[in-house]
Amino acid sequence: MVKAPFFGKKQHTCFFSLYTVAAVIIFVLLAALIEYAVLYRSIRSKKNAYQNAVMQAGDRLNFTMREMQRLSHMLMINADVQGFVTQGTVEQGSPDIQKIIDAQRQLSYVKPVHPVIEDIFVYSKTSDYLLEADNAFFDIDAMYSSLFEFKDLNSGQWRSEYLRPVYMNKWMAETSITTNGVSRNVLIFSQTFPLQNSSANTGKLMMLLKSSHFDSVIEPLFIYPKTQVFIADSQKQVLFMRTPKDASYAQSVMESDFFDRTETDSFASFTHKINGKKYLAFVRPLKASNTFCIVLVPLADMLKAVEVRRFVLPPLILVLLFVCAFYFVKRPAGRLRFMPQREGSFLQHGEESFKPVQDTEPEACTVQEADSKTVGRILSYIEDNYANPLLNLSQMAEDFSIKENFLYYFFRSRIHKSFAQYLEDFRLEKAKSIIEADIKEPVHTLAEKCGYANSQTFRRAFKKKYGLTPSEFKQRVFAESGEL
Repeated sequence: MVKAPFFGKKQHTCFFSLYTVAAVIIFVLLAALIEYAVLYRSIRSKKNAYQNAVMQAGDRLNFTMREMQRLSHMLMINADVQGFVTQGTVEQGSPDIQKIIDAQRQLSYVKPVHPVIEDIFVYSKTSDYLLEADNAFFDIDAMYSSLFEFKDLNSGQWRSEYLRPVYMNKWMAETSITTNGVSRNVLIFSQTFPLQNSSANTGKLMMLLKSSHFDSVIEPLFIYPKTQVFIADSQKQVLFMRTPKDASYAQSVMESDFFDRTETDSFASFTHKINGKKYLAFVRPLKASNTFCIVLVPLADMLKAVEVRRFVLPPLILVLLFVCAFYFVKRPAGRLRFMPQREGSFLQHGEESFKPVQDTEPEACTVQEADSKTVGRILSYIEDNYANPLLNLSQMAEDFSIKENFLYYFFRSRIHKSFAQYLEDFRLEKAKSIIEADIKEPVHTLAEKCGYANSQTFRRAFKKKYGLTPSEFKQRVFAESGEL
């Protein structure tokens, strides 16, 4: 009696091997997906943290440039400065020299107001005199190279670039100036006299601002070694740059379609390719000066910071397992047959057993209610503490036991204002309400009640918001009350 050949053991061995390889591949694939999800989350976290740093640096730059424009306009409407600009030449021993002395005194008052100010120049086209905070130049051409000198410019070139054109709120590119043998890098804000009719071109006001101050503002952005920071105007002129590349690189940035992807009124972040390399680009509009703060971070640098190499191993293991599976399927072990399905087996019911479960989205109202409660707590806190002149974002974050960066971002995204903007608006609204209720309240007492340590600062802020000084607003309230 001849026995039939027995194939069952061999077939079961082959099927067992295939199922084992498939299970291992699926497991490794899931592990790889989880690791790459962690990688994506880590990169996104670093990008968000860096974006907050760019927004804070942009806000500081915007505030500084806005303050410089405000100070320059104050000087331009000053009677002593205007008297100097419109005055002709002064004879030796003439009492008209007093006008020059008075104007120079005004410059010396303003120069130490802000640490960013390196020097202030006022030029009179009528007299051809140049005035600075510490000196007066009666013969510019003769005294140009001995007392001050701009980089690579002689006296005539300096006149052509800075004194002759009509500039209205003009921010000019960084340069170096040598005074008393010391060279310093400066940015220049220029404005032509008079303010109401610049085309008359009767003189110039130039504020020289320390580049070192701008460096200190953007210093936190250089956590990646090849970061590049630019300040450029809307005409694509680079005013300020800090980059390891040369000037031709900056030109290639401006000549690309970079500005086509930005907006003038909102923060933008995107991936941009320049000279074949990918960069994460962050653009913060500086509305006060009609300029942009542009930050470029090489994508490779940010990936290195999250240690991408440890995520390379799972794909290699996956490839190796695919090779093993291919070997098991193609090896000369005879033709493999599919095992018949049995009723009630795992294969028959596997599809029903492993149907994906759809996640349910969380209730949007829950998030909105939580945000509303947090906003309510913040606004109540400000209402209770606005009279404290030392109130700031750091103190508030400490009292709320949260990070300052988170509180800053929460203000921008939920209240749509910065903390400083909201606090100043709130204080001024309170001051307006107090005046309307009691016009006899002294201005210095009103400033203290509303959290201003300096009544002069309070007057400037009030006039900027309402177009009137507190005293003028009192007069209007008094007139409208019908008690005249």
